[in-house]
Amino acid sequence: MAGDIAGPVGPVDSVVLRQIRDLLVTEEPLVDSAAIDDPVNPTELVVAFSSGLDTAGRIEITWWKRGAYRYHYTEPDGIDFRFDNHPKTNAPDAHFHPPPDAGAAEPSFLGEETQVQVVTRAVISRIQAVSPLPQGATSGSE
Repeated sequence: MAGDIAGPVGPVDSVVLRQIRDLLVTEEPLVDSAAIDDPVNPTELVVAFSSGLDTAGRIEITWWKRGAYRYHYTEPDGIDFRFDNHPKTNAPDAHFHPPPDAGAAEPSFLGEETQVQVVTRAVISRIQAVSPLPQGATSGSE
């Protein structure tokens, strides 16, 4: 991923990663776990879901101090896509790498939105919009 960033984004913002973790653990019923990879020198928040598009999935989230971010969703069977906002050659800063294999970057529906809670809720809503909820489950954002 670092080679994909065409400009400075600053260090990882561990405060924001904790805010995202707390938001998802509190509001999303399909979250099985959410953990920051290294409490001393964090690089990402890893969130596991009990249900995803086809199977259980996970999101790896990085948020940098200059407001750049990466939400990388993946499942074991190969579904892979990302919502990014960082300097990138030949693509807008806010871009999306579509499924099934995180293909070439295209403009993101998020545009220039950088509010942590808005971005996080929007990404989760997009995943849930195409992901069937288990019978009897409801989204925490309803």
